[in-house]
Amino acid sequence: MNSFTKDQLYLHFIVFIWGFTAILGKFISIDALSLVFNRTALTSVAIAFYLISRNRGFTANAKELLFMWLCGVLIAVHWITFFGAIKIANVSITLAGVSTGALWSSVLSPVLTKTKFDITEIILGLIVMVGIGIVFYEKPNAAEIKELSYYGVVFSNFQLGLIIALFSAMLSASFSILNKQLVQRYPKPVQVTFWEITFAFISIVILSLLRGENPMNLWATKETDWIYISILALACTAYPFIKSVELLKRLSPFSVMLAINLEPVYGILLAAVFFGASESMSAQFYIGVFIILATVITNGIIKANKRIR
Repeated sequence: MNSFTKDQLYLHFIVFIWGFTAILGKFISIDALSLVFNRTALTSVAIAFYLISRNRGFTANAKELLFMWLCGVLIAVHWITFFGAIKIANVSITLAGVSTGALWSSVLSPVLTKTKFDITEIILGLIVMVGIGIVFYEKPNAAEIKELSYYGVVFSNFQLGLIIALFSAMLSASFSILNKQLVQRYPKPVQVTFWEITFAFISIVILSLLRGENPMNLWATKETDWIYISILALACTAYPFIKSVELLKRLSPFSVMLAINLEPVYGILLAAVFFGASESMSAQFYIGVFIILATVITNGIIKANKRIR
């Protein structure tokens, strides 16, 4: 097996692991805020041990630390809304919403980097909205459908979960754009991630204190939760990030983009295996997800061709 094939297999394995994070989020019984508090704490410690073992150090200047803190806040809120959407709706709906991240990047990148909008990306964004509309108004076969009323507007828990997942995707895209700028200025990605996740943890602690709550109450207490959170933090966060940093040096951005877009596919298939009836969606849902993913991949192909030209 040549090195390129090995890298591709490693990449898809990492994306498969990322797809598994949603499954663990549903298994873990604590609320989304507590879950992210525990995840960021363990991941930060794990990456710190990695840096110490490789003699990499933790150095960063004050200006960059402030920028890393901003990115850390985006990570924290992204993860909280991601797991919150899973607990409100289910894994399939959440991953359908989060799969729009690449299109959010196309919309937000010109705003955050002060570049021109691409008319092609705007058209593809409108097509994605059609897919989202199909998913939003579908009637799932899944169990535990509830109606929620906010200021006279009635949503199902699945619709509210999709809205939160779309917001989570927007935060993820914003983080990716800002993080790319940071890494270009400060080319030490593992150290950057250590500080960002550490600041995500610290931000949750500060939020708890501002709310007059004891942050120590956010620690998981059930043994099963600790097992799942440990897998989430170590196997599904620290390890894949460190490994992906190596792969990104050797694989093309297009190869990485195509693989990452399979994350919701892996996650939805895993959800059907693990949770059965609660993840049973109608044909309309899968049509909507197909439109979203096909549009995102088409956008990646167009970008790759432009880059080649």
